[in-house]
Amino acid sequence: MPQDPEELRTAALELTKQLRQAEARVEALEAQLRSGPATSPTPSRTERELRVLAEQLERQAMLLERDEQVARELQRSLQPVMEGGSEAVKFAIGTRPGTRVGGDFYDIINLSDNFLAFLIADVSGYGLPAAVIMATGRLAFRTYATNELSPRIIMNDVNKALLRSTLAGHYLTSFLAVLDTELLTLQYVNASHCSPFLIRDGEVTPLDTEGLFVGMFEDPQYEQKGMQLEQHDRLFFYTDGLLRGFEGKDRHDSQRRLRQYLYDNSEMGIEVLVNHLSNLMAEPEDDVAIMGIELLLEKAQRKQIAIPSLPRELAHAESAILPVLENKGYGERAIFAVKLALEEAVINAIKHGNQLDDTKRVTISFSVDDERAVVSVEDEGEGFRLEDVPDPTDEDYLMATSGRGLALINAYMDEVRFNDRGNQITMIKYAPWRAARHF
Repeated sequence: MPQDPEELRTAALELTKQLRQAEARVEALEAQLRSGPATSPTPSRTERELRVLAEQLERQAMLLERDEQVARELQRSLQPVMEGGSEAVKFAIGTRPGTRVGGDFYDIINLSDNFLAFLIADVSGYGLPAAVIMATGRLAFRTYATNELSPRIIMNDVNKALLRSTLAGHYLTSFLAVLDTELLTLQYVNASHCSPFLIRDGEVTPLDTEGLFVGMFEDPQYEQKGMQLEQHDRLFFYTDGLLRGFEGKDRHDSQRRLRQYLYDNSEMGIEVLVNHLSNLMAEPEDDVAIMGIELLLEKAQRKQIAIPSLPRELAHAESAILPVLENKGYGERAIFAVKLALEEAVINAIKHGNQLDDTKRVTISFSVDDERAVVSVEDEGEGFRLEDVPDPTDEDYLMATSGRGLALINAYMDEVRFNDRGNQITMIKYAPWRAARHF
């Protein structure tokens, strides 16, 4: 049996095709036998038809047995190897294979600049088709998360990819979260998956947003939410196989029982908690996947990122900064002001400071608290003198198509200043509930 994940996926696709063909032949023979021949069949003809049907069923059974073996091997080969966490986070994984091979999977993806993505998902159906979609889905998430920090954008991209590549009627549910391990901000989307839980100070809170299945609808309308996490917070992710172990009268009741279990055992460390729950599921009918995360460090007061001098990298800076403002409750107007000022400052640094030289970096530092947001943008250029910049309101420059960036920054931010060299701008936006004052 092939061991390479891509070879396994190819073998799985071929076996799925063979299964479909075998199923079609068996269905045709069964239909023929049910309808009966036009004339009374001779005993020998009936025996031949039954013998052919028996042979087809035997071959299908052999294919199904191999189907399960390949599906299990494919599932095992694609599960990431976890080593307990890092300096910033501790994580624990628990899995239990079901009596039927499902498509549950999880992943922890290192993005960039101290960002981690946490993913848990469940594919519809069982057997080889579910394993193939699991492999396709995991690859799609890893591919689209490479250069993106917004879980909503990643989920939309994966949805489009699966719409093009999966069998009709198959889909997956998933929950995707992106954590800034320095500022401890969490952004997340939920595509009809079981709601994870935040465990903090003995309280257990579900994390949920609106969003439809992945790989089924053109416009799944994923809603992204964010929150500020704290040191020692724990996040608990799981697939619906776990809920069956709580034997509620319906899904909602099972989730209520699970939440109560987490509340009753909220003093447990994340590893002990995941192990306890895994051990409760002795022989589940459906696969079970559990992922627990615990934050180990205090949140940083200031963050710094560096990007190459490429205009497309602006989105990376915005994805790192703007959610922090949203989580602090700065409001749409203040966030729009910071967004516009950040765009102008970064593009100026890329184009005018670093002269579009992608070997040079633009360094962005920022801090956000209950009173103000402070953003600094520094390039590696020679700098400039502010007095040499033309006034865009001057009559000679009213028709100019550029040169208004600094004027816009000054209009939207509460304070703006430059370093002596002229290659760093610091911009301050006061929180909407605070009166503007000098710092």
